[in-house]
Amino acid sequence: MLLTIGLLDFDRRARHGLEQEALAQHHARTQELASELDATLRGAEQLGDTLAVLAGSLQEQRELEDLLRRMLVSAPESSVYGLGVWFEPGQLVPGVRYLGPYVHRDVARRGGPPVLTYEWSTPAYDYFQQSWYRQAREKEGRIIISEPYVEVDQAYETLSRAFFDDQGRLRGVVSVDLHLSQLRDMVRHANGSPSETFYVASPTGALLAHPQEEQLLAWARARGRPVRCLCELSLADLRTWEQEQGLDRGRYLTEVSVPQAGWRVFASTDERVLFKGVSRQRRLVVALCVMLWVGLGASGMAMARSERNRSLLRTLAERQRQEEERQRLLAQVRQRSAELQAILEGMVDAVVVTDAEGVITLANRAALTLFGQAAHDGTRLDTVYPHHHPRGLDGQDIPYDALPMVRSLRGEQVSDTELIITAPQKPQQLVLRLNSAPIRDESGRVIAAVSVVRDITQAIELERLQGDFVRMAAHELKTPLTVMKSFAQIARRTESASSALGRLLEGLCRGVDRMDRLVRTLLDASQLQSGQLRFEKEWVELGSLVEVATARTSANHPHNPIHLQPHPEAWVFGDRARLQQVLSELLDNAARYSPGGQGVEVALSLDGDEVELSIHDKGIGIPTEQRDRVFERFYRAHAGTPHDRGGLGLGLFLARGIVLQHGGRVELESREGEGTSVRLRLPRLLERQPALGRTSGETPARPPVEGEYGGLSR
Repeated sequence: MLLTIGLLDFDRRARHGLEQEALAQHHARTQELASELDATLRGAEQLGDTLAVLAGSLQEQRELEDLLRRMLVSAPESSVYGLGVWFEPGQLVPGVRYLGPYVHRDVARRGGPPVLTYEWSTPAYDYFQQSWYRQAREKEGRIIISEPYVEVDQAYETLSRAFFDDQGRLRGVVSVDLHLSQLRDMVRHANGSPSETFYVASPTGALLAHPQEEQLLAWARARGRPVRCLCELSLADLRTWEQEQGLDRGRYLTEVSVPQAGWRVFASTDERVLFKGVSRQRRLVVALCVMLWVGLGASGMAMARSERNRSLLRTLAERQRQEEERQRLLAQVRQRSAELQAILEGMVDAVVVTDAEGVITLANRAALTLFGQAAHDGTRLDTVYPHHHPRGLDGQDIPYDALPMVRSLRGEQVSDTELIITAPQKPQQLVLRLNSAPIRDESGRVIAAVSVVRDITQAIELERLQGDFVRMAAHELKTPLTVMKSFAQIARRTESASSALGRLLEGLCRGVDRMDRLVRTLLDASQLQSGQLRFEKEWVELGSLVEVATARTSANHPHNPIHLQPHPEAWVFGDRARLQQVLSELLDNAARYSPGGQGVEVALSLDGDEVELSIHDKGIGIPTEQRDRVFERFYRAHAGTPHDRGGLGLGLFLARGIVLQHGGRVELESREGEGTSVRLRLPRLLERQPALGRTSGETPARPPVEGEYGGLSR
């Protein structure tokens, strides 16, 4: 008796476990179909979000129509039927109340080009009063999904959302129309068993897909209802049909909602099949009650089955946990994606990304402003190239293969490249600075390239205006200084040098001379920058210039002896006065920044087809972070420090510019506290040439730009 009671209790527990297992599997199958439907809807939602973001900045009707065509062609044909952008009154074309371009697929010509229409932009349709438009406006940028509707015997659903301009003002609503045929195909595929029926209804109960669609339509038409599609029937109609067909008895019904859309997925299963394991368990227990002698063995089997049930429940729980983790990670990815999008859209610099084939995959708002809508996502780089006529700063056209982005697609890292383009909106020349880099996969293969572009047109123009101002100010100062110097010299000749007035006049002359040198320096720097500095070139023996400059520097700095090493003859072709100016500047810097008693070593040597002059001091040196800037205009490395010796910061700028115009270069090495070494290299004349007279000339049309030349600086 105790064994029988225990066996019956075991039967109750085992049947309960089997029922829970069957229901869990039933619910999992329903949830799987709901997840597939949710994935399809998410793709359509992303399409609507993308269309809303892109349409918000468009101002031309033609550009909007091209955007709609391209996006519809790239959308899945099996699910997306049409796209529309519906503007608020006057938002695109002033004075026009109804403007809603709509692009849809040509049902009669499968695979044909999209069809553009404005047939619903009329007062008769008045899309402002349609529920999908009003609901999208109220949701303020969130996707809303309409109830299904029928057009030409086809069922559709509309996804719509509001879109805004750059200041957050409402411009209108975008819409994405979906075929319900793909939904029917997914439901038909899920109905693989005759004992189990899956179907889908809208949040309000309209039927969207059912495996017995034809039977339901025939049943409704037989009762005089002019239905065209399944979505015109409701769940109440389905229940009535099931009662009449005897399909409402002995079936278990499960309902699962699709997130976002609110669609209701139903699974109706024959209870005899669903709980077949339970019935089998009941027959087994009855047999065991008849045969008590096998009760112990049956108990063991039931315990094993119970363990399997627990294992299945643990598996289901683990799957649920994994799904929750997947949803959490997906939410993080979406958040980071939104943050990255906000950063890119907020950048002042233009950012453009292309794939390995040269197709633009990303262009932020600054890029669209700079290059126009021709640089939109999906456009090939070689089709954008002819619109802007890129040229170098020397005016030469830049071939397509030499563009920084194209070079990066070949694996190059391109930094601080400057070029000129034609603006897309008006005939204006823009100066751009580009940095471009390849994007590689884990194997190192180039799969894309990214380019960051900055418009420096205003900076270049400001630099030109600064140069004009300096040149004008220097010219205006030159005349009064000349007059002052002339009067001071005349007065000094009539006055004894030992008198107080004579001493004052001598000081006045020195001050005027210093101001005259400063003005001449400013004029030279301005002319060098603008390409107007003239050179009178001839055959020059550089060694004699070095000796003269060394003697003058020694006289000006008696506490810092200049040691000139024995040197050979070194002939160069250049402007004697300008080269003398360079030597004096370099030697004066070496002596000025050396402690008292420390000498300066100077050596002149021949190196192949070049002449090298090296100047080495053991002075205060230059900090590491300032070496790259000492050749810039007006830059003084020791300004504001105890080692500040005054000056305009133009000497080294002029020295390097003059050397470059002679085809040479200036190199500098320095350690703070240990000294500085400067090497000047000029093209050498291999033998002394006969005197042919002087050759006049100016600097090139485009002067050197700060930071354009390599080497360290003081």
